[in-house]
Amino acid sequence: MLSDLLVMVDRRARAVSLREKTIINERHAVRMLEPVLSLGVRAASVPDTWIRYADRCIDDGLAASTIRQRIDCVAAVVAWVIHADIKFKPAAPGSLGRMLDAMRTAARSIGKRIKRHRALSKPGRVSVTEYVDVVRDIESVREPYRCVLRLMLCFGFRVSETLSLKRTSMLAGGRLFVPDRHTKTHSDLLLPVPLEYVPLVTEWIGVIEDSEIKYNTLNTVVSRAGIKWRSHDLRKVFRTASAVRGEDYLAVELILNHAVKDVPAAYLQSPPYSAMRKALKNSIDDYLSVKVEK
Repeated sequence: MLSDLLVMVDRRARAVSLREKTIINERHAVRMLEPVLSLGVRAASVPDTWIRYADRCIDDGLAASTIRQRIDCVAAVVAWVIHADIKFKPAAPGSLGRMLDAMRTAARSIGKRIKRHRALSKPGRVSVTEYVDVVRDIESVREPYRCVLRLMLCFGFRVSETLSLKRTSMLAGGRLFVPDRHTKTHSDLLLPVPLEYVPLVTEWIGVIEDSEIKYNTLNTVVSRAGIKWRSHDLRKVFRTASAVRGEDYLAVELILNHAVKDVPAAYLQSPPYSAMRKALKNSIDDYLSVKVEK
C-alpha cells in the first residue's frame, strides 16, 4: 500500500497544484507511517493501531504534534482519493473510508497530548494604535525587505504570497494575481489595485523579484532590527485597520483570501471589486500619509 499511496500523493499534487514543500511533507508522512500502513487496511482501520504507533514514536522522543501532523497529511491524501472517486488497488472505497475515520480519530486523540501555551495577555505583538510606529519600523528596514513588509501591511498578504510576486503578477487593468499554488487556501487571489498606485506597487514588486528573499531571512532581518512585531503581525494590523475604517467586511475577507463562512461560492458570482479597490486605496493612503524622518 505504501507505493500506491506515494503514487496518489503525486497525482493529488498535480490535480490541486500543491506547493513543493507540501508534496515533500506528504511523501515523508507516508514513509514515516509505513509501520502501520504495511499491516494492511484492516489493521489501519482501527484507531488503536495508530495510537499505539504514536505512543512508540513519542517514547522515542518524537513530538506528539509531529505525529499528528504526519497522520493528518496521509489522511488528506486518503480523503482526496475517496472524494475524487479514484480506483485504489489495495482497498475498496468503504475500506478506505474506515481507515480515514480511524486516522482522524487517532489524530484527535494524539492532539490532546500536545503541549499548549497559555493565551497571550495581548492578542498580538502590536496594536493598530501603533500603526505609525509600525510604518516607521518598516521604513527603517533595508531593501529588499522593506518592500516585502510594505506590501504585507498595505495588502494584508501572507509572507509566501508576497515572496511569490513578480512583475507579471500585475495584470492589465491593475489586477494583481497570486496563483493558488502560492496561497495557503489553495485558491487564486485576484486583487484590484487602485490605478493611481499601480506604478508604485509594480516598483515594489520589481524589487522583490530581483532579489532572492527567504522566509527565515526576512524574519531574522526584522528581529535583528529590534522590532517587536513579526511579519505575520502586519496582516493582523491590516485587518484591524480595515475594520476601524469601516471597510466592507466581505471585501476585506476576500482580500485576505479567507474562506468566507456562510457564503457559498455559487452566490458570489462577482466579487465586490469596487469595495476591495476602495479598501486597498485607503490602506495605501494611510501608509503613505505617515511622515518618516530620513
